[in-house]
Amino acid sequence: MFLKCTMLKIIKSILLAGSFFLLAASASAAKDANDYLKKASQSYNQEDYREAEKAFRQLLKMKVSLHGDFYYFYGKTLYHNGKYKKAAQNLSTFTTTVGNKSKYYSDARRVLMRTEKKLAELKLAERGTAKPDKKKQVGKYSRIPEMVKIPAGSFIMGAIHGLADQKPPHKMTLKNDFAMGKYEVTFAQYDAFAKAAKKKRPDDLGWGRGNRPVINVSLQNAKDYAVWLSKKNNRTFRLPTESEWEYVARTGFKRQFGFNDLTGLGDANCDGCRYFWESAKTIEVGSFESNKYGIHDLFGNVWEWTCSMYTPGGYNGAEKFCVDKNDLDGKTIAVRGGGWNTFSETLRSYIRYNNFPTYAGSELGFRLVEELD
Repeated sequence: MFLKCTMLKIIKSILLAGSFFLLAASASAAKDANDYLKKASQSYNQEDYREAEKAFRQLLKMKVSLHGDFYYFYGKTLYHNGKYKKAAQNLSTFTTTVGNKSKYYSDARRVLMRTEKKLAELKLAERGTAKPDKKKQVGKYSRIPEMVKIPAGSFIMGAIHGLADQKPPHKMTLKNDFAMGKYEVTFAQYDAFAKAAKKKRPDDLGWGRGNRPVINVSLQNAKDYAVWLSKKNNRTFRLPTESEWEYVARTGFKRQFGFNDLTGLGDANCDGCRYFWESAKTIEVGSFESNKYGIHDLFGNVWEWTCSMYTPGGYNGAEKFCVDKNDLDGKTIAVRGGGWNTFSETLRSYIRYNNFPTYAGSELGFRLVEELD
């Protein structure tokens, strides 16, 4: 019933948005156009981009005047289908004709930049100067998480206003440089560990694996992965402490808001961040802009395990350390960042949540830090 009601709301939103798509249409043409819009919305939300593209093409063939936001939605559909040249044309049309008056403008620019990058890569490949080597893949496609060096420093942790567990605001100093995962650990990366260690692969709920963040992993699952990766590469990986996570999330800002006060449509994957064309589930890591350190998706997509014990009454120093496994009885672990189903207002660097170590859910994953010599 919930899914049915949600889909009806989505379709209603798109039909209301029809005023942006269709001008000077006859009554019969408008009805047909609305039918194609409905078909496009359903296909897109099911990630059936080919069917969505077919519906859009039918709209192009009809005797209706198309303008404005149509080119954004059509361009984004073409991008998903790998038709980058046409995608770039439609997205460029949108950004130049509609401009920043539309709430979709920022996302259109973001997708257009990705599209132009894809076109450049294809052009190089055609010249024979870019030959993909799966063994040397880097970034979010690498089997080893890409790490970003974070300089030592100080910041004010916690909040002046808010819940008891966010207080008191206090100066925190991280004396040593460390590295943090540029992206959340992906299914592809975790699955390599599961295969090598002969462990059961976590359920992806049919959403897809690959470069989506791994979900349905307990604290021990995450720790086991870090230990395996450390031994395999002769490096020292682990989960971040709460203080390390918030330090990176704040990215040097003195104000209370860690997401640059811009959490909203197109800024992350959360409840209140998505467009009505996008489904409520995880998406590929790195789909949104990074913070100033170059770290992606600290807010939204999935909550992230830390290694610190959660202290409901407020900070007491536990945020600086990884909890010992012998101290876990009846205790919970701090998780940070918010997930795909978290309200946008909750995506703040100082907001804390917690889970029992054995918990594993669709909204919870993790990223690693690396200790540097």
